[in-house]
Amino acid sequence: MRRTISSVMLALCVAFTFYNCEYQNDLVGNWRGPSEMPSNGRGGASCFVIDDKAYFVGGRGYIKSEAYFLDTWQFDPETNSWKQYASVPAEKGRYYGVGFAADGADGKTKGYYGTGYGKNAECFRDFYEFDPEGTTGDLPGAWTITDSVPGDAIYGMVGFSINGVGYIGAGQTKNLGYANTYYRYDPNAAAGERWKIVEHINPAKRYCGSVFVIDNRAYIVGGYSNGSPVKDLERFDPSVEKGEYRWYKITQDFAEDYRSRDYNKVYRQQAAAFTINGRGYLCCGLYGSYKSDVWEYIPYGGRDNMGVWTEVCSFEGAARYACVGFSTSKGVGYVGTGMVGTGQNQFYDDIWEFHPDEDYEKRQDR
Repeated sequence: MRRTISSVMLALCVAFTFYNCEYQNDLVGNWRGPSEMPSNGRGGASCFVIDDKAYFVGGRGYIKSEAYFLDTWQFDPETNSWKQYASVPAEKGRYYGVGFAADGADGKTKGYYGTGYGKNAECFRDFYEFDPEGTTGDLPGAWTITDSVPGDAIYGMVGFSINGVGYIGAGQTKNLGYANTYYRYDPNAAAGERWKIVEHINPAKRYCGSVFVIDNRAYIVGGYSNGSPVKDLERFDPSVEKGEYRWYKITQDFAEDYRSRDYNKVYRQQAAAFTINGRGYLCCGLYGSYKSDVWEYIPYGGRDNMGVWTEVCSFEGAARYACVGFSTSKGVGYVGTGMVGTGQNQFYDDIWEFHPDEDYEKRQDR
């Protein structure tokens, strides 16, 4: 009798396990890859997307010793190919810079990149404009210097664009500590006047947070401030001229406001973020350990319209932080590069693609 009960229980457990896996596999998406960058692995690079092609800029790596980069690499998801472009004409390489794509003065989409942290703890505030249609010597692409970011030299900012307009903000300064000021970039303004402070906001101070844009609203999450992880989620809506809904704090503390300890898992810094079909994704990062889990955010759902966070299938590459995330109009997300330290063999050069509507397939060759 005891054997019969044990056999029945075992059968039920196996059946439930297969059912549960099948149920989850129908929902959690699928990772494919990797593609390898034909250059040095790096962490803290910046990325912007123009015409569904991603441009990786800068970062920190290791070449016999620590190395700080200014090179530019284009990744074309359509052909799964890489191409080197002109380097940023700055004097010194850096990581933890910030980048975005926005409309240039000629109406064409341009890339923008600057700030960051370099060798000997040097920080920067210089900024540059990138034209993918230009040329520099034997390499495609052309960088030109533009207005430096106002204030103190800074690094670890977030950058994004909404309706062709670029924004940067937050970060850490060497002399003044953590920041919560945000700026809007206007390429049509006179030299020296292209950065304007974004008024009527009171966001949290944070360094190395993450941002994704849904329906022309930026969602800023995570990061680090004053020795602790930032546990809030904020939404910025530039279409609202002033008032609490221009910069709205969706949650002050995930565990308390969402009433679940599971949401503590969302806390992290230096994570990759991207948007697919009206949903935000947060991947990898650092909080106590290197992360490989992935969270999906659907706005305006759930209790009090705070949106719903759901853990989806884990990133199939190695756990890491200071990685890059982006998405394309094809409804595919990408996560790549990153680091787990600052020594030899601690920087990654791979990039993986995420398909949210595919069944999860854990292949043996990965």
